[in-house]
Amino acid sequence: MKKIYYLFSVILLAVGFSACSDDIGLDVAPPQAYPQEAAQVIDGFTIVAGSDLGSALTLTEEERNLQIVKATATPTLAEGATIVFRTEISDTQDFTKTVELPVKSADNAATALTTDLSEAVKTLFNTKAPVSHPVYFRNYFYILDGTSASMMPVPAVFGPFSITPYSNVTIEPAYYLIGDVNGWSFDNLDDYKFSHSDLDVYDDPVFSITVLMPAGYFKIVPQSSKDAASWDGLLGNPLDGNTDLEGMLIIENAQAMRILESQWVKITLNMLESTYKIDLLGNAKRQLYVPGGHQGWSPSTAPIVYSPNFDWKFDGYVYMEAGNEFKFTSEPDWNGTNYGDGGGGTLSTDGGAGNLTVSATGFYRLTVDLSKEPYTYTATATNWGLIGDATAGGWDASTPMTLNTATGEWTVTTTLGGGKSFKFRANDGWDINLGGDVNNLTYGGDNIPVDADGTYLITLKLGDASAYTCTVVKQ
Repeated sequence: MKKIYYLFSVILLAVGFSACSDDIGLDVAPPQAYPQEAAQVIDGFTIVAGSDLGSALTLTEEERNLQIVKATATPTLAEGATIVFRTEISDTQDFTKTVELPVKSADNAATALTTDLSEAVKTLFNTKAPVSHPVYFRNYFYILDGTSASMMPVPAVFGPFSITPYSNVTIEPAYYLIGDVNGWSFDNLDDYKFSHSDLDVYDDPVFSITVLMPAGYFKIVPQSSKDAASWDGLLGNPLDGNTDLEGMLIIENAQAMRILESQWVKITLNMLESTYKIDLLGNAKRQLYVPGGHQGWSPSTAPIVYSPNFDWKFDGYVYMEAGNEFKFTSEPDWNGTNYGDGGGGTLSTDGGAGNLTVSATGFYRLTVDLSKEPYTYTATATNWGLIGDATAGGWDASTPMTLNTATGEWTVTTTLGGGKSFKFRANDGWDINLGGDVNNLTYGGDNIPVDADGTYLITLKLGDASAYTCTVVKQ
């Protein structure tokens, strides 16, 4: 019996014959990469995967049509009747998550533009990265007779096929600053590396660095140029000495940008858009000093709290005995702004303000917020440990670490499971935890992977507030 879907047939025609024209195409790998999908016989129709899905696909800038599905045999159709397809893709065979793939039906087959397939795959996997993904195709098919469409009850499903979406931008894993700030030297580029999140660079193409820049010129060094110690491939601006605070980045005939006055600046790169932006931070403070009874009340030798984002919010760790008194100072002497007790967790710049104090001995996390008034601070005693499926306690119980009060380093020797991960957390809770890059740990950062089973000496280094780091050394 034929079911008539008049309204749906109008929608189907509108969707089925849509297309777009981004510059995307494909390279087709040898067909032996995937065996030919078996034909599916449904209500007298023999449906097979399209010829262009017979192997792995790497989509490129050349745009073309791909055959997605076709009927190689059909029952006798009424004169003028045709077969129309509607296609969804998914990352799993059960099609829990799907994305519609626009297809055009003709001659008992359906084709899709490589543009549309590339964008559908990126949407499905929520990434812009040009990496291979396993993709399943679910194909609904209809008999279109004039203005009515009859849907066959069972769709044809094929896959998985390996599909790599196209990106017209190459984003390197890291970028570095070079110029008058470092003597135009490749030798110390690691000190001028742009920071980046733990996401794939195509999902988060933004890199940034905050640095004290002299008046002078600079360019951007991509990872490949650094590895080759080559001046080829450096990123710059079309105009030599350009002082604009934002603009385009180019490679061919790239010229240096320029900072007119020595000051702290934040340089942000968007490598998907090939743009840069410079924020002039002037005299914004990068750090505050923490003189007190713990070190002889000497600002010049005091530990610091640090503002990684130049947002007037500071963070650091200091070991203090019970009853210890301290203050925060803006300079490594007493000639700048001094911050004392304003009561109730607030800070006062009044010269007569009392000292801050802690009631118990401990390794304190100190935070200061000068971004708004009233100025505030916190002092939280911390005991650190490991947590994760790589540890003996799993994700439920921390493995305690031992503090070196002189260096601010926490250590533990313990067994870790290979192929698993861990991170650091304080006080057996999740309010304060560190993970991510072992050379620049961040609060709430990603888990730290462990390559192989073994006994490891793990050291968490919190004595330098400008960069929390760790080492993981197999014994």
